Amino acid sequence: VKMSKALSRFTKEDPTFRAYVNHETGDTIISGMGELHLEIYVERMRREYDADVTTGMPQVAYRETITRQAEFNYTHKKQTGGAGQFGRVAGYMEPVKDEFIFENKIVGGAIPTEFISSCEKGFKKSMEKGQLLGFPVTGVKIVINDGQSHSVDSSDMAFRAASRRAFIEGYRKARPVILEPIMKVAVETPTEFQGAVMGSLNQRRGIILGTQDEGNISVIEADVPLAEMFGYSTILRSGTQGKAQFTMEFSTYRQVPKNVADELIKKTTEGKKR
Repeated sequence: VKMSKALSRFTKEDPTFRAYVNHETGDTIISGMGELHLEIYVERMRREYDADVTTGMPQVAYRETITRQAEFNYTHKKQTGGAGQFGRVAGYMEPVKDEFIFENKIVGGAIPTEFISSCEKGFKKSMEKGQLLGFPVTGVKIVINDGQSHSVDSSDMAFRAASRRAFIEGYRKARPVILEPIMKVAVETPTEFQGAVMGSLNQRRGIILGTQDEGNISVIEADVPLAEMFGYSTILRSGTQGKAQFTMEFSTYRQVPKNVADELIKKTTEGKKR
């Protein structure tokens, strides 16, 4: 109860702070602008509301997308004694820069007009959870160009179900990949530690964008995956005698390297088995 009150207040105060309950695990998930941001709110829950809070390791908000065009053709057919369910949806998906595009190229009433929106809703619902890690899917254009209906058994529910399965069918063939958030990191450090700081960023898969000297201070800018920045403040302090500091802000999403992606998928698979 104490934690619920705290979270309700914090989410109203700060639109970048979000919280929800994972109904599969019972855990309360909080998300924000970074590790420090979340630590502050956890500490406030303990101090201001006397809440008993146990935290786990921070998790990165990955995304998934596709890298090639792929076709789908799925028929949803179900008979349950009375009226059944029937709907066939065919077409293709392809990668785009926009989050989601749906295009209807049905001709001749292969899918009745009243069920086109059902198809769109089914595909859009499928974007909420990808097949690699279970994170939201982005950058997909769906084009439907064929289908089939039944005068009695077709319904909104049937075409939504057909579209969800059609999405999965196409997604698996469209070479899906994982996207990770990249942070723009700026480190201010005494010039004597410049080499060490740049090395620490490189070790975290960082890409150095540039350096600028301001007297005895060097400012180093780099793009670094958020997944590699957890605990960096401690590393930076110990490597610069506590004299350096850094800031970071979200920059973009970028495809995860194959070796990292394989490890993420492996961990997700092992977690599901448990």
